[in-house]
Amino acid sequence: MTEKTIESYLELLTGLAGNNTFTMQSSDRTILNSIARQVYKGVGLTDRQYEVVKEKLLSYADQFTALEYPIHDAVKNTRIPIRQIDRARWIRTALIKDQLYISVRFTFNKRLISALEPLYNIEDRKLYDKTEKIHYYNLTEVNLYKVISELKEKSFEIDSELQERYNLLEMMHNNKNNYIPGIYGLKLQNLHAKAIDYMISSIGEPDIDNLAIYKDRDQLFGIKHFDEDDLNSSINKLTTLSQKIVKRTRPHILVNSSEYTFDRLAESMLELNRYPLLIVLNDDTDFSSLQTVHYSFRNIFSNDDFCTLYRKENDVAENIEFNQYIKDNNLNNLLAINSKIVYTSINKMSKTLLKSSWHPHAAILMGSMRSTKIDAYLQELDLVIHYDTDISPFKKYGSTQIIEKI
Repeated sequence: MTEKTIESYLELLTGLAGNNTFTMQSSDRTILNSIARQVYKGVGLTDRQYEVVKEKLLSYADQFTALEYPIHDAVKNTRIPIRQIDRARWIRTALIKDQLYISVRFTFNKRLISALEPLYNIEDRKLYDKTEKIHYYNLTEVNLYKVISELKEKSFEIDSELQERYNLLEMMHNNKNNYIPGIYGLKLQNLHAKAIDYMISSIGEPDIDNLAIYKDRDQLFGIKHFDEDDLNSSINKLTTLSQKIVKRTRPHILVNSSEYTFDRLAESMLELNRYPLLIVLNDDTDFSSLQTVHYSFRNIFSNDDFCTLYRKENDVAENIEFNQYIKDNNLNNLLAINSKIVYTSINKMSKTLLKSSWHPHAAILMGSMRSTKIDAYLQELDLVIHYDTDISPFKKYGSTQIIEKI
């Protein structure tokens, strides 16, 4: 005899128990079959599932009654205690291993999941506590603004301190020209006076001709805003490759050597005024790369502007040719403050380079390779170009690619 419980009658209706003589509406099958499989495995109904199943079973009361099943009594009883779900929604701060996070707590809800979709694009490290249903985002101003903007109308309880910080960020967002560092109407605003003086001395007063160069250095200068029409007009004056470089989102980029000759890359470096330039060679191809770079720049810079920071052992023919080429073309100048093109090895950090006051405006790696010896130095630059056909698999942090393909 079938027990008089809501779970048993649900199993009867869906055919998980007894002889299935019931006819169900097609619109009910998916949800009822899903819940039936759940309770059949011993997982109790939630309070909301109970109400849904009760309503659905009673809609089939005539079929149960015809088979002499006391449906009205059965739906009052449960075989397994009802599960009470904590549906609290809140946004708070959390400290995990000395790292501050924005913690967002909610239970599954289809409409809420769609609201969270914009948050999936947050690149900062995210954590998720399956048991407590809590999502964690790195506590930054950008993340805080994104999270609360998306969820503030979704009945979340928001920590008062976070709400205050958000209110300030929203006010700043709505009054960008008063707070956010940028170029408004071709004028530098919301930046320290010394920073503005430095930018103008380096590039000039902002205008349509040089606005793209300001954009190229936005990470270096901390510029967050450009007037879109002015910026587009400026960028459109550049070559295709230069446009792609300017629009990058990361300091490290891949310029595909099968798509762009080195002459085109040299042209972009001139357009963007990215000199002085550090050229990083690797042992396998350093002679041919040295020649390639020299051929592209020899009609732009004098030999006095070149400096090669290392030599090779004269033990094989190619090494002898490498050293002789440097001598014959006067690329063996000492590193000076006005050096324009400086060659170094990927396998050794030059002490001369470290001690010098010379500082490159960009670096080009002739091949995307592991560069542990020089990585720390390159991390200080806002533009590092990997000139190769593809990105080295070593250039990853975990599953994150640190080089952007442009």
